[in-house]
Amino acid sequence: MAADAGFAGIVTMSMAGTTRQMTLSAPEGAENANGATVLLLSPLYEPQLLSMHADGMIVRGWQRVLGVPNDRTGKNTPGATYLQEWVLTLVAQRPASMRELNTVMATPLQLVQGN
Repeated sequence: MAADAGFAGIVTMSMAGTTRQMTLSAPEGAENANGATVLLLSPLYEPQLLSMHADGMIVRGWQRVLGVPNDRTGKNTPGATYLQEWVLTLVAQRPASMRELNTVMATPLQLVQGN
């Protein structure tokens, strides 16, 4: 684990129906050919905050691995589900100006509704 470089991206918490999910997507500007966000990991379902410290947090939840495509329907069958912990290290980006810094500081955290 110590040798794992991890991923750099944007963590988002949302609702998928009645289920909370956390996703890790590629940084802004790294969209795929269709303009959609690129997920770096499978979503973490029902995430729970285990601990929080000065430069990050540990979150535990359920992560499902995609199964193999079904020959008849062409859709992926559900894969195995694993209990996972994400160790998130908070990385601050330097604001371009004081105005941008004030905007960031005044913006509350929001939970967005997913589909």
